[in-house]
Amino acid sequence: MLAGRPHHFAFWYDVAESTGSFCYGPFNIFINGKLLLSASESNFTLNVIASDLRRCYDSLGKLDELPPDFDPCAVFERALHTNGYHSYSDPVFPSHWFSETDERISALLDLFIEIEDSRRTIPPYGVELSMYSEISDTGWRFFLFSQGGNDMLLCSNDLGTTVLCHAFPEGEVKRAVEQFLTVEHLPYDVSAE
Repeated sequence: MLAGRPHHFAFWYDVAESTGSFCYGPFNIFINGKLLLSASESNFTLNVIASDLRRCYDSLGKLDELPPDFDPCAVFERALHTNGYHSYSDPVFPSHWFSETDERISALLDLFIEIEDSRRTIPPYGVELSMYSEISDTGWRFFLFSQGGNDMLLCSNDLGTTVLCHAFPEGEVKRAVEQFLTVEHLPYDVSAE
């Protein structure tokens, strides 16, 4: 099934299995006529994706406006930071540091946590299209903006090192999200589970 217009932006999915409140199946995203996610990603919890998209739906009509000469990488990094995510420019600490008792290491980690907290804003910059951990855990992040009367989708799967930038007619992404959310096969609320 398709939600949206694949030559612009659409969700492709199929309900392959349903168990009580949950339904599972393949899921992918069409951007400008091409599938974005790898073919191996084929068993998603579709109603959890719908629940995540439902949380951002009301914000899709109030997009931050980008200037004509915007830098996609800088905009994406700002969106990551204001949403509380790491970017490619953030330091990577060895995992064993988090269990260290050395006061200098603890002080450095505390300082970085303070920096991360100070970058978060309410509301964050850009509207995040959150799509469940099965997609975000592979590194994918999606942020939607407006620019010159168009929807501007910025996405990356490498913490913003490489940013894909796609322009669509205004309202195109919201239309696809709305169509995905109105499918009768997807239970409305999974929070009761």
